[in-house]
Amino acid sequence: MKTTFLHGRYAEGNGDLAERFGTDADADANLNEHFTRYGQHEMRGIKAEDYIRLEAVFCSDRGHIQLAGWADRRLIHSFHVTVEVGYIRYDLGEVTPCWYERADVTAVTGDTQQDSGYLALLKIDGLILHSGVRILINDKKMYDEPAMRWLSIDSFLTRSLSACAVLADQPVGNTLSHAQALYPQYAEIWGEYLDGLTFSAAFQHRAQAPVARSIIITLHRKAEMLLIQLDSLAEALTRDGETEVIVIGNELAGAQLLVEQLGAFCQIHDIPLSLHLCSGNSGFSAGNNHGAEIARGEILIFMNPDIFPPETAPERGTDFLFSDPGEDLHGALLYYGDGMLMHSGMYTTADLAFNARSGVSAPVLRVEHFGKGLTHHVDDAADIIAPTLAAIAGQPVLASAALWKIRKTVFDAVGGLPIDYLFAYYEDADFCLALRGQGRDIVIDNTARWIHMEGVGKAKPAHVRSFMWLNRALYSQKFADSDLLSDESADLSLL
Repeated sequence: MKTTFLHGRYAEGNGDLAERFGTDADADANLNEHFTRYGQHEMRGIKAEDYIRLEAVFCSDRGHIQLAGWADRRLIHSFHVTVEVGYIRYDLGEVTPCWYERADVTAVTGDTQQDSGYLALLKIDGLILHSGVRILINDKKMYDEPAMRWLSIDSFLTRSLSACAVLADQPVGNTLSHAQALYPQYAEIWGEYLDGLTFSAAFQHRAQAPVARSIIITLHRKAEMLLIQLDSLAEALTRDGETEVIVIGNELAGAQLLVEQLGAFCQIHDIPLSLHLCSGNSGFSAGNNHGAEIARGEILIFMNPDIFPPETAPERGTDFLFSDPGEDLHGALLYYGDGMLMHSGMYTTADLAFNARSGVSAPVLRVEHFGKGLTHHVDDAADIIAPTLAAIAGQPVLASAALWKIRKTVFDAVGGLPIDYLFAYYEDADFCLALRGQGRDIVIDNTARWIHMEGVGKAKPAHVRSFMWLNRALYSQKFADSDLLSDESADLSLL
C-alpha cells in the first residue's frame, strides 16, 4: 500500500501555511512536517463541533472552573485549555480530564473502545474577574459568554459536585481512579470554604453554670425534631443539673423562631443550653469540633438530632449519659424507628473494585454496621441479644458518631474529627481507626439502647452522592493497609 500526503489540499485549506511554505511540490516536506507536529493537534481541516463538545461550564469567583462534555478521542488527541477572561488570557496548558463512558455519544460516534465523556476541574490563580469569558480547547473556541455569572465558592462546590454524579453513580471500580484524582482539587476548594466560615452564639441559658458533661447536637438546615428530642431527654438533663446542651446550626433555617422556642423550653426545664450558628455549612466534623471546643464538660456526648431514648423505658438510653468512658470511646445500641436493631457497632472491610475495560483492580473500603437487619427488638431482654454481641468479640469494632461518649481530653488527643472529608460521611470511622491506632479501645455499651430515626430509602441529592464517593476514595486511600480492617467474611458471619 502506498501512502501519500496531500500537501496541496493541506495548503489549500490553510491559507496561512500556503503563504508561509507555498503550494508547489517543494513545499511537500515542510507541510508534511507541520501536519505531523502541529496540524493534528490543531485539528486543521476538522469541524471541531462534530467531534468535541463543551456542554457545561461552572466558574467560581476564586478561579475554579469545571468543564464537562464529550469528544471522539480518535480524532481529539490532546486537551489543551485556554481561558480568556475579559482582556486577559490564561493558558492552562495540557490538562487530563476524567474520561467516562457515555452510551449516548458512543451510539453516534461508533467508538466503543474509548470513554468519550469528560469532566475537568481547573484552577486559575490570580484571576481578575470580568463579564466576558471565552474558553478554547486546542485553540478552538468552545464557549463564549459575554455576561458571565460567577459563582461564590459554596455555590460552585454544590453545582460542581452535582455534575460529578455521572461518575459517582457508576460502579465504584469504573471511577475510583477519578475520585482519587479529583479529591485533592475538591479538598482545596473545601478548605477555602471552611476557612471563610464563622460561628456565632445565638442563644445562651445558664452559660456559667458548672457542668460535668456536654451534649453536642449538630443540625443541618432543619430543626423540626430538636424540641421533641430535648423534651425526650428532659428528665435526664435535669437529673443532676450538670449536663449542658450545645446545639450547632449549619445553614439553619428559621433561627429566630428556634431561639424563641429554646427560650420557652428553658423556662420549663432550667438547663444550661446554647445555640451557635455557622455562617454556612461546616459539615459534620467542623460543626462538632466547634461544639467540642466550646464545651465546658469533661465528658463529651455527640448526638445526632434524630436520636431518642426508647419510649417504653427511656432510662435504658439515658443512663448511658452519666457513666465515665475513661480513656475509651463508648457507643450504644441503635434501633430503627420500628424498634428493630440497626447498629451494634461498625466495622470496615475491603472490596475489590475493578474496571474490566482498563484491566485495573484495587481495594476500596466499605463501612458497615454489625447487627443491621437482625430481628432483635429494642425491648428484648439482654440475654436475647447477648449471642449477637458475643459473635463480634475480638473484632476491631467501631462506633457510629450518631451517639458517642468520650472524654474531652481523649477527643483532643486524637485530634478531633477529621475535617478533610467533604461535609459528612466516613469521618466517624476515620476517627475510630485513629483512636484505635493510639492503643485505645471502643466499647459498645450493650445496656444502652436508643432509637435512631434515620431516613431509610430516601434518595440522596446528586452533590451528596458525589461527596460520599470522594470521601470513600479518601477513606480507602488512608486505611487500605490498616490492620484494623475486618475480613470480608464479616459480611456473612456477623451481620
